[in-house]
Amino acid sequence: IEEIDRMGKENKKSRSALLREAAERLIEEYRRQKDEAIRKKKIAQAIIVQDRLRRKSSKWDGVSELRRWRDSEP
Repeated sequence: IEEIDRMGKENKKSRSALLREAAERLIEEYRRQKDEAIRKKKIAQAIIVQDRLRRKSSKWDGVSELRRWRDSEP
Protein backbone atom coordinates (compact mmCIF):
# COMPACT_ATOMS: atom_id res chain seq x y z
CA ILE A 1 0.00 0.00 0.00
CA GLU A 2 2.84 2.36 0.85
CA GLU A 3 4.45 1.77 -2.54
CA ILE A 4 1.13 2.39 -4.30
CA ASP A 5 0.69 5.62 -2.35
CA ARG A 6 4.24 6.66 -3.25
CA MET A 7 3.57 5.97 -6.92
CA GLY A 8 0.32 7.90 -6.65
CA LYS A 9 2.10 10.94 -5.27
CA GLU A 10 4.78 10.81 -7.97
CA ASN A 11 2.17 10.52 -10.73
CA LYS A 12 -0.45 12.75 -9.09
CA LYS A 13 -3.02 9.94 -9.05
CA SER A 14 -5.14 8.51 -6.30
CA ARG A 15 -4.65 5.02 -4.95
CA SER A 16 -7.96 3.95 -6.45
CA ALA A 17 -6.94 5.31 -9.86
CA LEU A 18 -3.71 3.33 -9.76
CA LEU A 19 -5.50 0.17 -8.64
CA ARG A 20 -8.12 0.63 -11.38
CA GLU A 21 -5.36 0.96 -14.00
CA ALA A 22 -3.62 -2.11 -12.62
CA ALA A 23 -6.86 -4.10 -12.73
CA GLU A 24 -7.51 -3.01 -16.33
CA ARG A 25 -4.01 -4.09 -17.36
CA LEU A 26 -4.41 -7.41 -15.56
CA ILE A 27 -7.72 -8.08 -17.32
CA GLU A 28 -6.23 -7.07 -20.68
CA GLU A 29 -3.25 -9.39 -20.19
CA TYR A 30 -5.52 -12.25 -19.10
CA ARG A 31 -7.65 -11.84 -22.22
CA ARG A 32 -4.55 -11.69 -24.43
CA GLN A 33 -3.18 -14.89 -22.90
CA LYS A 34 -6.54 -16.61 -23.24
CA ASP A 35 -6.83 -15.58 -26.91
CA GLU A 36 -3.27 -16.79 -27.52
CA ALA A 37 -4.06 -20.16 -25.92
CA ILE A 38 -7.14 -20.52 -28.14
CA ARG A 39 -5.08 -19.60 -31.22
CA LYS A 40 -2.42 -22.19 -30.34
CA LYS A 41 -5.09 -24.84 -29.77
CA LYS A 42 -6.62 -24.14 -33.19
CA ILE A 43 -3.20 -24.38 -34.83
CA ALA A 44 -2.54 -27.70 -33.10
CA GLN A 45 -5.91 -29.02 -34.29
CA ALA A 46 -5.20 -27.88 -37.85
CA ILE A 47 -1.85 -29.68 -37.77
CA ILE A 48 -3.55 -32.88 -36.62
CA VAL A 49 -6.08 -32.65 -39.47
CA GLN A 50 -3.33 -31.88 -41.96
CA ASP A 51 -1.27 -34.87 -40.79
CA ARG A 52 -4.32 -37.15 -41.07
CA LEU A 53 -4.96 -35.95 -44.61
CA ARG A 54 -1.29 -36.42 -45.49
CA ARG A 55 -1.33 -40.02 -44.22
CA LYS A 56 -4.63 -40.75 -45.95
CA SER A 57 -3.40 -39.45 -49.30
CA SER A 58 0.15 -40.74 -49.16
CA LYS A 59 0.13 -41.73 -52.85
CA TRP A 60 -1.14 -38.34 -54.02
CA ASP A 61 1.52 -35.74 -54.78
CA GLY A 62 0.02 -32.27 -54.61
CA VAL A 63 3.03 -30.54 -56.17
CA SER A 64 2.95 -32.84 -59.19
CA GLU A 65 -0.78 -32.30 -59.57
CA LEU A 66 -0.36 -28.53 -59.52
CA ARG A 67 2.44 -28.67 -62.07
CA ARG A 68 0.38 -30.92 -64.32
CA TRP A 69 -2.59 -28.54 -64.06
CA ARG A 70 -0.39 -25.51 -64.70
CA ASP A 71 1.28 -27.11 -67.72
CA SER A 72 -2.06 -28.14 -69.24
CA GLU A 73 -3.39 -24.56 -69.24
CA PRO A 74 -3.31 -22.92 -72.71
